[in-house]
Amino acid sequence: MKLFLDKSLPKVIRKTVKDGAKLVVKSLEGRWPEERIDERNQMQLFRDRLNLRWSAGLDPLRMMLIASREVGQEFADKLARSKAKTGLLRRQAITMLHMRACQTTLEILTLLESGLPDGAYARWRTLYEISVFALVIDRFGDEIADRYLAHDIVSMREALVNEFRYHDKVYEPEKLVGEQKELEEEFRSVLAEFGESFAKPYGWAAHNLCKNHPRFRDLEEAVDWGALPPDYKWSSHKIHAGAAGTIRTLGSIGGEQFIHAGAVNAGLDIPAINTAYSLMQITSLVFGKLSDLEAQIRMQSLVVLRDRVVNECRKAARKLERDHLEFLSEQ
Repeated sequence: MKLFLDKSLPKVIRKTVKDGAKLVVKSLEGRWPEERIDERNQMQLFRDRLNLRWSAGLDPLRMMLIASREVGQEFADKLARSKAKTGLLRRQAITMLHMRACQTTLEILTLLESGLPDGAYARWRTLYEISVFALVIDRFGDEIADRYLAHDIVSMREALVNEFRYHDKVYEPEKLVGEQKELEEEFRSVLAEFGESFAKPYGWAAHNLCKNHPRFRDLEEAVDWGALPPDYKWSSHKIHAGAAGTIRTLGSIGGEQFIHAGAVNAGLDIPAINTAYSLMQITSLVFGKLSDLEAQIRMQSLVVLRDRVVNECRKAARKLERDHLEFLSEQ
């Protein structure tokens, strides 16, 4: 009996668990075709209701994205044809950052259209950082742009070191071979060229900011943004796993705290408005000379669309709160 309990019973339990899991999965697979259609239909109905309430604010943001892409494409085309050496690296870096900003804006819109404002808020944090990087590069020009682009090798080397750490191996540069050895050599080369501070997270800005260990706050100050905006700090909670990001959500109405496990139709105004401002800021860098009348007109059109995002999203948020209070009063 003791031998059975010690050896045979654990095997029986493991087999029962595995067989039971297979039955559960088989049952889910059998129900899934019908549930998938039902879930898709419910989500489409939700998106239709969300769009009915928020489209007046989200449509101008969609238009801003299209207009920003068009301006960015023209800037990139001019860059490809340009023979000017001065400002080349600055324009290359800003072009790449603007392209990433447009893609991030699309991600934000996709999340907003799906009723996921907290996720959109987290992605706006990235968009805000992209805009700050672009403004810093625009201010300091080719020199810092060169360092920014070269800093990719620092991140790649950090990823390699982390891979060794993950596999519980000691990172010994002298024993590396092949591509890993080449990566380490490139890393040492950029440190020799730009200094040891270049290895820091924002080391590409160390020389121009005259700081050995620059922080993101230093980048903001370099473009006259003296402190992190409250929205940036709050959006950080939606990236990390702290209590504030778990308990507090943009999907709450009237100060009531609810933890949601799915889509909501509240709280879209904050990430949408912030996105409009950040996209406007970085797109302004690819307009070229604003002395050109056409550029001024197109820039002003983005201002009009941005203001429409702000006004319509705030209007939709106020109406949602009124509707919610009216609903509660009828209960």
